[in-house]
Amino acid sequence: MLNCIRYDDFEKLLSGEHAKYYQGRWEYFHEVISIIQNLDAHKILEIGPGILPIVNDADLLINPEDDQFGRPDQSSGKKIVFDITKKPWPIENKYYDLVIALQVWEHLDNKQTRAFHELKRISKRAVLSFPYEWMSDLEKYSHHLHRDIDKELIDDWTLNTNYKKEIEIKRTGDDFSKGKRIIRYWEF
Repeated sequence: MLNCIRYDDFEKLLSGEHAKYYQGRWEYFHEVISIIQNLDAHKILEIGPGILPIVNDADLLINPEDDQFGRPDQSSGKKIVFDITKKPWPIENKYYDLVIALQVWEHLDNKQTRAFHELKRISKRAVLSFPYEWMSDLEKYSHHLHRDIDKELIDDWTLNTNYKKEIEIKRTGDDFSKGKRIIRYWEF
């Protein structure tokens, strides 16, 4: 069984400086954990892991640009600093048993398909989550990255690759960032 975060680990985030950011996220974190917890996966990579990775001892792929939410406070895995919109990724073919990327793909500056091609090359399985059908009357810079994402766009970003499982997470609050999400799991 994988060494995944537990709800009490998550609760610590809710009492810290990033509480507002993490409110409502357990709903999809828990679903991801339920998908992966019993996989036979030993080498795990989490892309853009936030403050607390889903798998405690996963390797982490971190954006070289400063990202207040993409730098875990603690991690026992290897840290790879690399821009995933570039290729090739500095990782061998099928090196990882599992790659996790939650709420990352919408930030890839129209290079989602390039990144997904590399993800398929380096991994045997993947779990990704996406904002889904987010709308907002108030337009902030960060909002445009999350708007108008539907299943057809997710299919395009993921090269129309057949997935094993899809879960839709309902809205978890009133804030824009608490909108619906889609989680997909693939085996390559």
